[in-house]
Amino acid sequence: MKSPPVSQSGPAPAKPHAHEVSPLHLGGLVVGALCIAFAPIFAVLSGRVGGVGMWDAAFWRVFFGAVALAPLAWLSRGRGVPARGGKSTSGFWTWGWLWFPGVIFAGDFWAWHWSFEHTSVANSTLLANVAILFVTLFAWLVWKERITRRFVLGASVAFGGVVLLLLSSKNRVPPTEGNPVFGDLLALLTACFYASYQLSMKRCRRERSAQLLMFCASAVAAVVLLPLAWFHEDPFWPKNGLGWLPLIGLGFVSHAAGQGMIAWGLAGVPASLASVMLLVQPVCTALLGAVILGQPLVPWQIYGGAAVLAGLFVAVRAQVRRPAAVKATGP
Repeated sequence: MKSPPVSQSGPAPAKPHAHEVSPLHLGGLVVGALCIAFAPIFAVLSGRVGGVGMWDAAFWRVFFGAVALAPLAWLSRGRGVPARGGKSTSGFWTWGWLWFPGVIFAGDFWAWHWSFEHTSVANSTLLANVAILFVTLFAWLVWKERITRRFVLGASVAFGGVVLLLLSSKNRVPPTEGNPVFGDLLALLTACFYASYQLSMKRCRRERSAQLLMFCASAVAAVVLLPLAWFHEDPFWPKNGLGWLPLIGLGFVSHAAGQGMIAWGLAGVPASLASVMLLVQPVCTALLGAVILGQPLVPWQIYGGAAVLAGLFVAVRAQVRRPAAVKATGP
């Protein structure tokens, strides 16, 4: 899943023209998307190689992610974003709310990793990405932000693809001893959690640096997920040294490096192009799942996935190309 942009320290660089593309930043965006595409692969491999449960993999992801993000959070201390009106809001009220995105983040990874036990990583990733639509719908219903007809068209196509993905799960052999339809519903629950996480981070981003918020969200999520993983019946510790590798990959490669590269890449790529480039992530996950995990795609799954991607493409492009740009959905 994607990460919101991280603010740069020091003097703010000149913003690129709306149509200018920095090849270096574009490359960083693609690399970040590829890192995140490996997240479901690492999670499933952690169970196959190390024998840990998916709830446990979710904990280790945010734990190692918090460890990797801690230096960035330390370096960005004191570099909060001024509140509206130029006044600092560094009191207890502001700091007290930093736990909230982390709790939602925990629900996000708990539901998403659990879905890997029931449905394919392709379905799980595609369905989780409809969080983009939930954020925009919330902004329309609650914040009264305008949406375009093209967005409605794209969202309708994407949700039609969701239905096809659910139908594909009715007769598909699950990757493990699970219920594919239940796994798809968990992925949709993930989308709801992630949309809520983005909206809460948008609020907190007014006062705190993105590096600090990403660390806090990961650390709080680790605290919330620890008892769930510890008392769950599946093994908490990997059964061998090799089993640590996919867990470390989850935390350092997918969670920290992937999100960090995307955040950095967004600074030099127009939003209209970035939103489309990031759709490479669910495509890569589906292909990696088929090649590495042995989860082949069935026809209805391909049709549904194509519809979801096409709908997201139209919907997101419709919003970012508005004369008055849509507000960022994350920090």
